[in-house]
Amino acid sequence: MSVLSVAVACYNVESYLNKCLESFCDSRFDDRLQVIVVNDGSTDSTLSIAREYELAHPHIFKVIDKSNGGHGSAVNVAIKEATGKYFRIVDGDDWVNTEGMASLLDFLESAESDIVVDNKREVNMKTGETEFFPTPEGIETDREYAFTDVCLNESVFPFIMIHTSSVKTSILRENGIHLLEGVFYEDIEYVIKSTVRAETVIFKDLEVYQYLVGNDNQSVSLKNYVKRYSHHLAVTNELVRFAGEFQCEGKRREYLYNRVRLLINTNINICLLYNENRKEGRRLAKSFRDELRQKNEKLYSVTKKRYLSALALNLLGIDYTHLTKIKNLMRRS
Repeated sequence: MSVLSVAVACYNVESYLNKCLESFCDSRFDDRLQVIVVNDGSTDSTLSIAREYELAHPHIFKVIDKSNGGHGSAVNVAIKEATGKYFRIVDGDDWVNTEGMASLLDFLESAESDIVVDNKREVNMKTGETEFFPTPEGIETDREYAFTDVCLNESVFPFIMIHTSSVKTSILRENGIHLLEGVFYEDIEYVIKSTVRAETVIFKDLEVYQYLVGNDNQSVSLKNYVKRYSHHLAVTNELVRFAGEFQCEGKRREYLYNRVRLLINTNINICLLYNENRKEGRRLAKSFRDELRQKNEKLYSVTKKRYLSALALNLLGIDYTHLTKIKNLMRRS
């Protein structure tokens, strides 16, 4: 049994994969770190690159070749193959800080917390500029918290994400966590379904994930949000269903509904503020709202204000780009 299993989901990332996999090549990782490279039907040289690393470092890398099924499909396969006490995800076009990973492995060997949260750095692929995201203020590192004591903290809430979290593999397996396949944006599905079940969490002052940003092809670009709206809608609907069915109460339930509420708000923004076809956006937003009201009255109610404000901006011809410019001008004045 390894200490940590890392799922590296890959689709046509030949330009980035060497940097990603090289960051795991360290003798300190042998037999402690399992890197599961899942080639999700790539048509470039992604698979051959991954095989080279598997051959050179068999005590670290395991390559799985499968037909294309999307990022969620690759993660699902990796969860089944994982031998680590903990599990986390790294995209094939990102990489890790090797020293940070070494320190994380040392800690995870004796760790018992359900979730271990570390730090990430964003790297702009166009400018080379970087931004480090430290542990939120007011949170003590190396102290185990009850998850419900911190999950509603406004600074912690967005900090627990797919890029910063190592989750006990047993939580994923015992609860049968299985992500939607064939869609983008299932990363938030993974985060919600894995973290909402946690009893304990600990924060480590370690820089691990190196997240490449500034790529126009990334799923989180405004254009791709609109292009792949059906994907975001599918994930949103799945989590609305999950929120209605998952049995929990108190702070845990509030945490779950808060995270799904934010996802619903993003869905509204895609329709009304990101979509340049404002009329089409209004139609999509209304259809979504009508269905949401039937599925979950509470989530419908708590997101009504966001819907009405975004609708007003849409009718005034103000999209997200214009809104951002206005906010920036207000900050300078």
